[in-house]
Amino acid sequence: MPRSPRLLALLLGALSLATSACDRASAESGDKKSNAAPEAAGAPATSGATSTSTGFVPTGADSALTLRADEGRLLGKPGAMWVVMISDYQCPYCKMWHDSSMVRFERDYINTGKVRFAYLHLPLTSIHPHARAESEGAMCAAAQGKFWPFSNALFAAQRTVGTMNDVTPLLNRIAREQKLDMTQFETCRQSTAIRSLVEADLQQAQKAGVESTPSFVIGEFMVRGALPYADFSQAVDTALVLFRKRMAAGQSAGPGATR
Repeated sequence: MPRSPRLLALLLGALSLATSACDRASAESGDKKSNAAPEAAGAPATSGATSTSTGFVPTGADSALTLRADEGRLLGKPGAMWVVMISDYQCPYCKMWHDSSMVRFERDYINTGKVRFAYLHLPLTSIHPHARAESEGAMCAAAQGKFWPFSNALFAAQRTVGTMNDVTPLLNRIAREQKLDMTQFETCRQSTAIRSLVEADLQQAQKAGVESTPSFVIGEFMVRGALPYADFSQAVDTALVLFRKRMAAGQSAGPGATR
């Protein structure tokens, strides 16, 4: 099994989930999701959801590439409370949250220094056949410092992706639009290190019991589904109160807090 990226230590431990969004269970039962508003639920993560072990020590020629890609998907300042989004670029609910909430969330919480944000990939390939290739493309963009604009473009192109047999032309077009070094981008997409990085995301999410997208680790809590922004903001504010109490008491800010 690939070694997990450092930020994935946030997901260690059993997480209680209740309802569905884009998930494997619906794919296996043949219950294809519509674009209607998804259900959402929140549950506290277990006390084992924090760890001081990151489990990510890349070695060899690909280590620099992997580290750049891993760092490239982070937003916010070290020491802030972590929020991790577990997402799939082809999931309509992930796009729904991204389109309705990401700009406001960045404005209200990331830019103000309250939250450190990370994107974790859970490509549900049984229902979204291009999701893994999109994730790998986004991580290659991350290695060149363009993860977030590349991700924005992938969500914007979601309906187009659903009609494609091969997503490579779209990934290359977005890469050119973002002015990436195309030789580096194409080489990166063939890299075992990037494939392993995305696979590590998927395996770690599954190990933690996350089977649907979007899901969010918000401090000590797990939230599943594309919550309206007011409700999502309330969940973040609640988690921040607990986070600040722990910090005031001199407890650890959790894995990755100094990253």
